[in-house]
Amino acid sequence: MKRLSVACACIALLPMTASAVCVIEPLESKLQAAETVYVGTVVKSALVPGLEELRSAATSNDRRTTIRHAVEPEIVFKGDPSTVGAVLSTWHYSDPNAGRRAVVSELTTLMPGDTILVVAESSGPARYELCTASRMWSTETEKAVRAHFSPNR
Repeated sequence: MKRLSVACACIALLPMTASAVCVIEPLESKLQAAETVYVGTVVKSALVPGLEELRSAATSNDRRTTIRHAVEPEIVFKGDPSTVGAVLSTWHYSDPNAGRRAVVSELTTLMPGDTILVVAESSGPARYELCTASRMWSTETEKAVRAHFSPNR
């Protein structure tokens, strides 16, 4: 038993990579600081830059790309959704002809038909990633947002 404890302690001290490096702040503080907050449905997604540029990228890191999502506002809590313009996410192009495939676990999938909470700190595109306040519109998120914007607050 003592050896097992020592082995576990040694393993715990080994350096490990983190899957995401960010500080998760409470949603309420992000909602308070935001210029625009709304719920919308993703209606269109497009690669920025184009596919030809990604295919000709020299390294795997150069194949990281931005995806621009057009989001149709449905419920506006704060600000003017037209000042946001789009929601940007990050993805990694994986060439189907390559011998190796890159898998990046920190990336979040966003596609047409998804309903999301958009939290934009300023005018211009909002970001949708693991470490941003923009997220899927779920029951839990809805409760938190409606409580924050409740007139009884």
